Amino acid sequence: MHTSTIICPFFRTFVGSAPVRMNPNVSMLSSQSTSPSTLRTIVYFKTLVFILLLSSCDSYSRLLKSNDIPLKLSKAREYYHRGDYYRAQPLLEELNTLFRGSEVAGELQFMSAYTSFHERGYELASFQFQQLAVNFAGSSRGEEAAFMHAYCLYLNSPEYGLDQKNTETAIEGLQLYINKYPKSIHLADCHRFMDMLRDKLEKKAIDRAMLFYKMEDHRAATALLKRTLTDFPDITQREYLLYLLADSYYKLSVNSILAKQAERCTATLQAANQLKEEFPDSKYTKSVEKMTHEIAALQSHLNTIPSN
Repeated sequence: MHTSTIICPFFRTFVGSAPVRMNPNVSMLSSQSTSPSTLRTIVYFKTLVFILLLSSCDSYSRLLKSNDIPLKLSKAREYYHRGDYYRAQPLLEELNTLFRGSEVAGELQFMSAYTSFHERGYELASFQFQQLAVNFAGSSRGEEAAFMHAYCLYLNSPEYGLDQKNTETAIEGLQLYINKYPKSIHLADCHRFMDMLRDKLEKKAIDRAMLFYKMEDHRAATALLKRTLTDFPDITQREYLLYLLADSYYKLSVNSILAKQAERCTATLQAANQLKEEFPDSKYTKSVEKMTHEIAALQSHLNTIPSN
């Protein structure tokens, strides 16, 4: 049960609402247009609303402190089913402990998991649904929990510019669900989620490789470009990445120390040939041909140098 200060849900909603933009030059209560009786009515109405808010908050606070467990169970269900997850959550936390192993334990555990989900606590919800998938294995509720676990992992994936460990975890979770429930009604959604997550990883990988390419750190760029092409063989920018790989190897070759030039010349030609094979009509053909001619000339020169 929450031990921190309790915030009244009514005040939470009120404070969390968008601020009203007002014209500072216009008075809300102009003495020229508002009669004294109207002013008294407005003040009375505001006072009444404030009293009702305080009363409701006080009632909820008393409920949380109450020892009336049946009432708490009834109110938790009431709040949950009308979508008031903020007020349902602390009650469910307490009730899950009190009713562990009872007939209503499963109901409360699902309610608690869905409450975390609706409150956007996806990391906690994914853990709760994972436990439920184990506890209800072999049943429709177990499959439901397994899907929600994978779905929460998907929702917990961050923007592509951030660390993508959670994205990789989400892909694994969705794939496990697909493998376990190949006839699920959620199959199409799972594949769609995985495609979006992979797109995010692709974008992250391309941006990292491009960063080093633009910094002219071509050794790091070649390593990252090769890894990206291997990890994402169907990547939409494959032609461009192959060209960047060839170009990075080319620049490494011409700027290398003598001991590494031969090896890097060979790598340049291999990357250029791969681009030609996969994209015979590539828009980079002329640039690549110029590279290969220069690399061939460099190789010829290297062959004239006596080896030690």
